[in-house]
Amino acid sequence: MTAWPVDAQRSRTRTYTPPKLEDLPQRPIDTLATDDPDTRIVLFSNNTWKYLLANTERYDELAVYREHWDTSQVFAYKSIELSDLPPVVDINLIQNLEDYKAPIVGRIFSKYGKRGRRNHNGVDIPLSIGEPIYAAFEGKVRYAKFNTGGFGNLVIIRHKNGLETWYAHLSKLNVDYNQYVKAGQVIGFGGSTGRSRGPHLHFEMRYCDQTFDPEFIIDFETGNLRYQTFALEKSFFNIHSRATDQLEEEDDFEFPMLTENLPDTVTSEDLLEHIAQSQQPKKTDGVEISQGDAVYHVIKQGDILGRIAQRYGVSIRQICQLNNITPETILRIGRKLRIR
Repeated sequence: MTAWPVDAQRSRTRTYTPPKLEDLPQRPIDTLATDDPDTRIVLFSNNTWKYLLANTERYDELAVYREHWDTSQVFAYKSIELSDLPPVVDINLIQNLEDYKAPIVGRIFSKYGKRGRRNHNGVDIPLSIGEPIYAAFEGKVRYAKFNTGGFGNLVIIRHKNGLETWYAHLSKLNVDYNQYVKAGQVIGFGGSTGRSRGPHLHFEMRYCDQTFDPEFIIDFETGNLRYQTFALEKSFFNIHSRATDQLEEEDDFEFPMLTENLPDTVTSEDLLEHIAQSQQPKKTDGVEISQGDAVYHVIKQGDILGRIAQRYGVSIRQICQLNNITPETILRIGRKLRIR
């Protein structure tokens, strides 16, 4: 009997590892229509899919996708300083339920803030290597490649409202720069590339390259979006301005994007109606509702326009117009502001 060589014996007992779906040959086999006439879904032979966006030429004309557009560098707003930004920017996040999806759901193990002598400009969420990472909102990919500065495989998406979302340490990229993506589209897969001590997603939110705590907008443990419209204050562009510290002060406020009471099958109209109902303020200290259904807020210590606007789900511009004031107006304790 001929004995097998040792190496041959080992090769015969080696455990077979099936390839991952995304690594198999990818050939388009069919397309599916969606509710959006400009969007179709392409199905591939390896059981994966992608959005196919048509008529994207009209987006190319938007200033947000023409000005300060750099696909080779992570920072694109080098000519804009923090001092150049207004005190508050109203950020419209979504119009419909389909306009948002959490990039990943999980418990944050490293929050935004100081990390020793360095700043940690985002949040870190542990994951499994190969876990899909989703685009939080619709937008255009500005940067998609390996970053030698520590981010590893990095995707940066700029959104129509001016926000940019950053997705770092990916094991593999699933998009390319100058590509338009929909909310919920898989833009890459979780990994530990770059300066990373283990598989996790490093996620950042920036406006004009200025970073702020993503937890102001997203509850990562539930995946819920906190607001439909967010008042981004200049003071938030501070490594010490942490969302968890400020949101705790609003525990008596029901965020308008909570959807746990909605039916399993929900339409965009259902969502908007739920938002409108949840935005009705509770009868609390400092709030007065007149007989004419106009809503007023009595200013108390610590109030700022951005936080008041967030509380009632309105814009700072609306409050200023109703009260003939500007965003720079000093709020006097005890003054009554009309909200609606």
